[in-house]
Amino acid sequence: MASPSLSVPYALLPSIQQTHLIDDDDDPITIDRSIFSLLENKRYEWKNMLMGHVGAWCVGSSHGWIVLLDQNGVPLLLNSSSSTTINVPPLPLSFLHPVTYSYFAEYLRKTFIVKATLMFSSSPSSYILAIIYGSNNKIAYCNSATWVELSHDKQSYCDIVFSNNYLYALKQDGSVEVWNICGQIPKRLILLTPTVEENDEDEKSYLGDNFSRNLYLVVSAKEIFLVIRFIGNFVNDDGLVVEEGDLLSSEDTQPLICPYRTKYFTVYKLDIRDKKWKKMRSLHDKVLFLGANESVSMDAKACLGCEGNSIYFTDDRWEEMTLDYMYGGHDWGVFNLQEKCVKSLMQCANKIDPPPIWVVP
Repeated sequence: MASPSLSVPYALLPSIQQTHLIDDDDDPITIDRSIFSLLENKRYEWKNMLMGHVGAWCVGSSHGWIVLLDQNGVPLLLNSSSSTTINVPPLPLSFLHPVTYSYFAEYLRKTFIVKATLMFSSSPSSYILAIIYGSNNKIAYCNSATWVELSHDKQSYCDIVFSNNYLYALKQDGSVEVWNICGQIPKRLILLTPTVEENDEDEKSYLGDNFSRNLYLVVSAKEIFLVIRFIGNFVNDDGLVVEEGDLLSSEDTQPLICPYRTKYFTVYKLDIRDKKWKKMRSLHDKVLFLGANESVSMDAKACLGCEGNSIYFTDDRWEEMTLDYMYGGHDWGVFNLQEKCVKSLMQCANKIDPPPIWVVP
């Protein structure tokens, strides 16, 4: 590989040499990847990036580390700049219930973990890996040796992030839990249930049945953000969101290919005193990176090649990526809060397998 800077955020992509749309786990080329450098606005081939891990599937990234599941579904941590690897204990069978390991590895491995995030203490060997997993979006963590499920209640989570040795967890209703998971027994320290400011006119057109929403939590040194991503479920070649019924007209025998696409974002900042998520009109000189990576905010000046007041996002609709061989992984780009529009970063096919993922050092 030529040497793009790995000290700034980049997107991890399939090999440039990949000839078929869907990654064949047994093909040796799966150890090759490419990266898209924001600094140089250019794609580079990265030969043998996953050397020794043929068919490994990337489920997340955090602090420059990539979280993988190998072909047997066993987690593995890879440091992208030093090539250091850390083996993680296999997921307990109770997490996979009622299926077997072999069924999980063959059919569920690519959709089972929704989010993965890391915290290191004194050295890489003393890590905590936290995940959102399964169809019920539960949280579990591994403290270098043992897996622990966070709670047995019926909570469904949509994002997790570590900050100051605490785990912050976002629920579908916009509430936030803060956990201490460094001791013997996990303890929920705080439950915040802020109200969300009313939708304004801009958002109202994105609230119907033709749209889905993803929620993200970004915790920086001084601020906590809630980000809502509005995704058109079926978007035609003109960028218009269409009804599912419009995909097949009476003359057509083949339905139109109208992949889901992100159309809009709203950002809120937590006002702890008023217990409210307050809408932000601008991120000013900040940049957010969202998707399968740990949700993160950076100063645009520290992100050479990035545009301030923008959200850089990748596709994280794991279930839907595997449903259709015509598209999936394609929904990535940048959204500028002032211009209120999505721009693509590079020309791509509608099917990117494995999907792009941000790696933020």
